Amino acid sequence: MTEAQILKRIYPSIVTFGGDWRKMLKEVSDLKLTEISLFLTCANKTERQEIYKALKKTKVKKIPHIHARHDMTQDEFDYLVKTYNTKAFTVHYQYYLKYLKGFKHQDKFFIENNGYGADIKNLSVLKQVGGVCIDLSHLEHHRRHIYQHKKKYETAVKAASTYKVGCNHLSAVLPNGLSHHKVKNFSELEYVKNIPKHFFSPYINLELGNSIKQQLIFKKKLAKLLVKSWNK
Repeated sequence: MTEAQILKRIYPSIVTFGGDWRKMLKEVSDLKLTEISLFLTCANKTERQEIYKALKKTKVKKIPHIHARHDMTQDEFDYLVKTYNTKAFTVHYQYYLKYLKGFKHQDKFFIENNGYGADIKNLSVLKQVGGVCIDLSHLEHHRRHIYQHKKKYETAVKAASTYKVGCNHLSAVLPNGLSHHKVKNFSELEYVKNIPKHFFSPYINLELGNSIKQQLIFKKKLAKLLVKSWNK
């Protein structure tokens, strides 16, 4: 795989947790970006409508990945698929069970290996959806703290080996092994070079509160790092 091919798989993101989505949207508009990722983690219904309205004023044509909230409606999912050709909605395990079961677009739902009370409790539920979203920083966090998170790590490993990995979240991992949503130094992203290729998907989404300009720099550096790792 070439560096250019990997670049196309990495997406800068507008995030609503750990970042200022209004500033990010302005950057996306100023930079005339046409493809991004979107994390609606902390956006309530009113904020989501504001985001959708603002997006229409940008050059964005495709949003392949969207991290969904538990209170999103079927109409919202329909709108996003139709307007931005969304291929993957990531959800937390408990929210899928409570709010999303029975919705359309089931093949576009991917359940995240989150932890923090949102652990995947039963892998068989992945049969009902598109597969799993591997959050690479959570995977690395659980690996480094295996004595505390052995079950979570082993569940993610089994999920990636058994089911389709439809998308990824990618955040920082601090020297103490904890995942973090803001990068201070690129070294906090270099852990990805040690993660086997089969954990990665066509949609590698930067879940970072850093500016879009910074994310685009990280994107280029990550592609250079992964091309060496994947082509060993």
